[in-house]
Amino acid sequence: MNDEQSPIVRFGFAVGAFFCLVGGPISGYFLTMIFLEAQASGSWPAVSGTILKAEVGTTGVDRYFADVRYNYRVGANEFTGSRIRASDGEFDVRDGAEQAIRGLSVGQAIPVFYNPTDPKQALLKPGVGFQEYALLLVPFIMFGFGVWSFHVLWRTRRPR
Repeated sequence: MNDEQSPIVRFGFAVGAFFCLVGGPISGYFLTMIFLEAQASGSWPAVSGTILKAEVGTTGVDRYFADVRYNYRVGANEFTGSRIRASDGEFDVRDGAEQAIRGLSVGQAIPVFYNPTDPKQALLKPGVGFQEYALLLVPFIMFGFGVWSFHVLWRTRRPR
């Protein structure tokens, strides 16, 4: 960015920087909650469950997700779960969703890991993986970009 940039470009850059400064800590909160859940799930007990559905779903153009349903019983209560990992999400390529459901087939008996304080909260793959660690970097990158952007705006401001 230089002194010749139009005010509209500078304003847009400032708005983007602002959203990064605000969005970094907000996304950090939610991504930290996902990380902590994944970390806690590493010590959750397991029960036997049954796969009811395991297919690739789509949310729109070129957006895919692992559409999974499974039943499991904790004590006298029966539950239905749909999460594979704490950080389940969407994929830009179909192959990502296919990999997430690889090895799961309808009717298959599988271990289901459930939260002992809230048994309706369950996962098929507990613990923290690379994905959860990588997600923790997003807020820092966002916030850093926001700080850098405001620094650039400040250095290239027009003298009055």
